[in-house]
Amino acid sequence: MGSKWAQNLFLIKQLDDDQMQVVPYPRLELHIHVLYKTVEAGVILGAIVGSAIALIKKRPMGATLFTSSRNGAIIGAVAAPLMTEKVISGNELERIYDRSYRLRYNRNQVRVDRFVTYGTIAGAATSAFMGSGALPGMLIGIGAFTFAGGIYNTIKKETLRKAPHALPKEKRGRQKEQASENETKTE
Repeated sequence: MGSKWAQNLFLIKQLDDDQMQVVPYPRLELHIHVLYKTVEAGVILGAIVGSAIALIKKRPMGATLFTSSRNGAIIGAVAAPLMTEKVISGNELERIYDRSYRLRYNRNQVRVDRFVTYGTIAGAATSAFMGSGALPGMLIGIGAFTFAGGIYNTIKKETLRKAPHALPKEKRGRQKEQASENETKTE
């Protein structure tokens, strides 16, 4: 994957265009992006369904929310690679690279993923420290910080930095060759 991908996701540091163009594992970056989104959606939808079940069937709210959110996260995690491969199968490596490259420029997506990462870690640590195990805190962190990231993005209303529409030919060829070599090594 590469340290530039990690710097872009986990640090608040803005990378320059040359650094953003280094995408050695575009397929993996796309898989990770979809994994984040499907788990976020699974936790939130699980919480909504769990709340409705608890209210309708008069079950304990906490236990029902935990079970529904956990199941939503599991479904999201299992569905992510299947969904990603279904969408990108048959695509040229250049299209997969282009999508991964553009995701790096979407500051709102990156910011929500960063919020969720840190929220999950903080929730897991807090929950484990309190003696409940890490999973309940992780689920709360995912759900709460997905919303927090969305709200922050709405308030911030930052002008989005658009990815260049196409890489220069000399860079496109070099990146495509490097990505192709990396994909071959992992298979």
